[in-house]
Amino acid sequence: MKHKSRMPYLQRQTRLLHSAALLFGLAFFLTSCFLKQDRTTTVYGTITDQNEQPVDSILVLASGLEFLKYEDLRQVYSSKEGKYELVIDVPKKFNSVDIVIPFGIDINPKYQNNYKGNHVRKNDAATNNCCIASIGEKTKYDFQLIPK
Repeated sequence: MKHKSRMPYLQRQTRLLHSAALLFGLAFFLTSCFLKQDRTTTVYGTITDQNEQPVDSILVLASGLEFLKYEDLRQVYSSKEGKYELVIDVPKKFNSVDIVIPFGIDINPKYQNNYKGNHVRKNDAATNNCCIASIGEKTKYDFQLIPK
């Protein structure tokens, strides 16, 4: 009776385990890359009056939407040149970011006292769909204020 060698069987099992470990490692690496999606969102633009002149000291507010609840993420006032920029690392719990010029004598007195609304341009095109920023992207919103 001949003794059969178990060596080829062990070699196959070792190769199989090595391949499985390699595939598992690759799947883990790819999954972690997709899970670490960059959620840095930039919103910028210019605020002008009806004569296309820059308006300073206007508050711009970014709020994150989690289900039906908004949470303020970042705010900034426009500069002397009417420019503003918000850079936000949006937490994963938020599924959208809304940009608004809020009314309110306490938080935005210049806007409240002198203007009744605004016209909006998104990425240099007129829009009525204001103002949801794309998470992980750069979006330009220009506001032209409407005087009272």
